[in-house]
Amino acid sequence: MDESELDESQRLAIYQIQRKVLERAIRGDGLVSSMELLCREIEQTLKEDRALCSILLLDGQRLKHCAAPSLPEAYCEAIDGVTIGEGIGSCGTALFRREQVVVTDIATDPLWQDFRDLAMSNGLGACWSNPIIASDGAVLASFAIYYPDQRSPSRLHLYLIQAFSALALLVIDHYRLAEQQSRLTAALGKINARLTAVMQVIPDVAIVLDQSGHYIDFCSDTFELTTPPQTLWGQSIENLFEPELAAQVMKVARETLATGEMQIFEYEVVTEGERRVFEGRTAIVDDFYTDGRDDSYVLWMAREVTTRKCAEENAARLALFDALTGLPNRRHAEEQLEQLLEEVNRGHASGAVMFLDLNDFKRINDSLGHQQGDLLLQQVARRLEDQTRRSEMVARLGGDEFIVLLRETLTGKDELAESTAAVGRRILDCFNAPLESQGHAYSVSVSVGIALADKPGLKTEDLLRNADAAMYEAKRLGGNRVAFFEESLQREADRRLDLERRMVQAIRSMHFVAYFQPQLTPDGALFGAEALLRWFDPEEGAIPPDAFIPVAERAGLIYQLQDIVFEQSCQMLAELRKKDRLPPVFRLAINISPLQLQNYKLTERLDFFLARYDLTADRFTLEITENLLMGQQQETYQQMQALRQRGFRFAIDDFGTGYSSLAYLHRLDVDQLKIDKSFIRELGETAAGEAIVDSVAALSRSLNLEVIAEGVETELQARILHEKSLTGLQGYLFARPMSSADLMDYLGSSSGNPASA
Repeated sequence: MDESELDESQRLAIYQIQRKVLERAIRGDGLVSSMELLCREIEQTLKEDRALCSILLLDGQRLKHCAAPSLPEAYCEAIDGVTIGEGIGSCGTALFRREQVVVTDIATDPLWQDFRDLAMSNGLGACWSNPIIASDGAVLASFAIYYPDQRSPSRLHLYLIQAFSALALLVIDHYRLAEQQSRLTAALGKINARLTAVMQVIPDVAIVLDQSGHYIDFCSDTFELTTPPQTLWGQSIENLFEPELAAQVMKVARETLATGEMQIFEYEVVTEGERRVFEGRTAIVDDFYTDGRDDSYVLWMAREVTTRKCAEENAARLALFDALTGLPNRRHAEEQLEQLLEEVNRGHASGAVMFLDLNDFKRINDSLGHQQGDLLLQQVARRLEDQTRRSEMVARLGGDEFIVLLRETLTGKDELAESTAAVGRRILDCFNAPLESQGHAYSVSVSVGIALADKPGLKTEDLLRNADAAMYEAKRLGGNRVAFFEESLQREADRRLDLERRMVQAIRSMHFVAYFQPQLTPDGALFGAEALLRWFDPEEGAIPPDAFIPVAERAGLIYQLQDIVFEQSCQMLAELRKKDRLPPVFRLAINISPLQLQNYKLTERLDFFLARYDLTADRFTLEITENLLMGQQQETYQQMQALRQRGFRFAIDDFGTGYSSLAYLHRLDVDQLKIDKSFIRELGETAAGEAIVDSVAALSRSLNLEVIAEGVETELQARILHEKSLTGLQGYLFARPMSSADLMDYLGSSSGNPASA
């Protein structure tokens, strides 16, 4: 049946229902109100049949009550929220199948099996349901007509169901669109609010330009413009900026319009004599106006980056210049040296590199404190600058090391060497006058190493290494002098580097071993031993300590070697204790280098090993060199005091070979002096040797110190020393350095009777 088969009254009734429902929907009374009106109008139209109308919405996969003005409330509540599916009554099945479902007898139809009692108890006998499906295929709702008795639909009924389902779809779609628009409007409002908040806090200004470069919009709450904002609208870029900057901005704007891609550029503006730097970012904006104009515009975001730019420029300067002295740094010096070598390679110039190191500056720096030491380094930098020409660069490498780059037009090696030596002498002479700090004068000298750049093919790293080797040669010769690089120095430097590399591998491979040389009383009783580090190389065999200890100190490996000696010493004592062979009076003497004593971690490391092996510090004597006394500073003294408080004893090794240090003995509170073997060797041969031994012995007695003679090799030496009433003797005459296992055997031998407590 179609509309043409309706009589005039039927057609008019349907039109009136449509008009009423649509008017209510347009008025915005709400979806439920419109659907209830539709249901009542249908029920009125079919009142002779006692029809009841229902509209259920689909919420996900569940039924949701919308309108059923005449259905029992209990029935509506019972089906609200039911999941659709096959056999879920007429409406649930119609929505699931997406097709019309006509049930003429609820009492017998299997689709109502689970809801039959509910329907019949509420006086419902038949139900015809039609799904309401949107144009996009979404199932929105069901339109249903109930009857109190069994009923089959006529052609008119089926037409009305389709017609009113279409009307319901129209109304539901109207409200769907209205709801979507409301959500979009709310979302847009939130986005706009967020954008407004962002624009209020970001240090940017947003400007919109048309294609000719005129300002048409502006937004910023915090941006401080170079031009008052009220003067911007309608103005052209060309009228507000200098011609060069205006041309740059317009070029960027045109590139944005042409490519549609964001452009980033920096520009500078000078206002009231102040330089200000801005970063501009541009993007294309289409449909800026809503009046139909289709022109494209440029959004220009500008941010002042003056502070950041200044920081970047300062960082760039710091990357090339030393912050303390203002001199070029290592990186800058190496770049300049590379340029010099390029000129040398082309035969356009010659030059030289000078390495300078302040002699014994660490002692001064530790004494004054680093702040005052920095002031002295600044004075050093100024003096070096005063002694160099414009073509020469003075740079600070770090610490108290400096470098001077010399550029000459001379090509002869002798002339270059003479000219460079003259600069070196001027530098030495400029430190004849002392430096001053806080009203005190401090004498400073330098060691200068020179490497000539007098031939093509030289590399930056080679020249720097050569100058460094020459500087260390100047130090070896006593300091305060100039030394030129020679190939023999390079060979020595290469040897040290190779030795350092092998030492690292030897530490990993455990090729370093602690040996022990017994210490005896003049009567032959064993009371201790000195721990001595030995390196047994698989290829070269035993390498003497004099060959590797200086390299270890310079390379920073001395700390690892100290750990090896101390741990193996602790292991040996712990093993003796375990075997009940540790004498009551037995101490191990361990050499401590100046670098180790100046290292704040020394105490921490010694504590660690004592705790690991459950030993006490009074089992150890720490031997320091005599020269250390002259250079010791407050930090060193404090560390010695901390170690003494733990129970460690201190001995001065090789006493008599260094500077006069008698004034420091009482202050340091040492326990023992060791007479150097060079004096012991002269016993029985010269009177001077015995006189020195007598002097040291007398000094020790007056200060209540123990005294040990080391390097005893002959019976004559032993007899003479026995008469001096010394504390102990040590040397090859009694025993050579031995492994820990051999020392354990030695303790049990007749020649190694332990001293009594």
